[in-house]
Amino acid sequence: MDSYSQPKVGSAIEIKTKANSVKADMRKLIPAQLAFWPDNQRAVANELARSALFLCRDPREKRQFFDNESLYVLGEGAITYKGEELRERDEDIWISLTHLAREMSAGKMVVTVSSSDICKQNNWRQDQRYYNEIFKSIQRMKGGVIGVYSKRLAKALKYEKAIQANASDAELARLHDELTKVEARLAEGHEIHDDELGGMMMSLIHGDPTFTGAKGLKNNIPQGNLQWEIVLDKKMVSLFAKPFLTLVDNEVRQELTGTGKRLHTYFSSHQKPYPVKLRNLEKMVGLNFGALNALKANINSHLKKLQDLGAIYDFSYKKTADDTDWLVTVNRFPPQKESVNSK
Repeated sequence: MDSYSQPKVGSAIEIKTKANSVKADMRKLIPAQLAFWPDNQRAVANELARSALFLCRDPREKRQFFDNESLYVLGEGAITYKGEELRERDEDIWISLTHLAREMSAGKMVVTVSSSDICKQNNWRQDQRYYNEIFKSIQRMKGGVIGVYSKRLAKALKYEKAIQANASDAELARLHDELTKVEARLAEGHEIHDDELGGMMMSLIHGDPTFTGAKGLKNNIPQGNLQWEIVLDKKMVSLFAKPFLTLVDNEVRQELTGTGKRLHTYFSSHQKPYPVKLRNLEKMVGLNFGALNALKANINSHLKKLQDLGAIYDFSYKKTADDTDWLVTVNRFPPQKESVNSK
């Protein structure tokens, strides 16, 4: 029997294999719940770890209001934000909430927690000053809208739409081929067209937070140790898909300032961080140094602290070709341990 008269068994197997690959990728890209992590770690989605969503600013400085503005991102993708400026303490509180939600399914991410519990998680004093900050932070996160755009979200959303529509194996195989070609073009450095990006809008806190335990109002803020019930946006589960998640040691994190935490999270989001300009780190963290030497001294002090705590192995500087900036290279692990500690 010649090759033209043989049954197309191979083609059918190939179609089934590609369809199964789509379904497997779908489970990775849009999981049913947050990826579980140990109690001694905290998790941040890579897109947020590498963006200027949470800023390190002087608390005496008035917060800005962003009107769907583009935020600085170190790396692939884009993030927009509409709402009151978020800072490092907002990130601390949100990380506390996601930590408590890590075993919940996407449709039931209802966190029950007291203000004092949030303080305990962050080693803050359990007093009214911090309770007030928690209340205002939850208001901010409830009111803000984040737009996240990336190549991997485009892929995830197309997969999700096809599977929800009960697409056939042949249709899933065609989608697999289409997205594989797009990824190949991107890898070769071709321009990214609008239809090759996917995105979603989400709030860090969804629904309407409720609380009990208030002992009256002062300056329009409920007083006392509030008992919260807070719903997290189920769409954020896509950001917390395991391959795109940054885990940091919480004991180390508690030893750091706001800037140190942002740098710790950013460099932890890369297995092998690439050299990055100090001015770009400045934009991502939300610092505002005029003099380059002052910026270098500040970043250097935080990197030295990370090194002392064992969060990074070493770091070095090299002047840029135009002599206007410094490139900082951070090694998370000793050379012989890089493969052992790969994610």
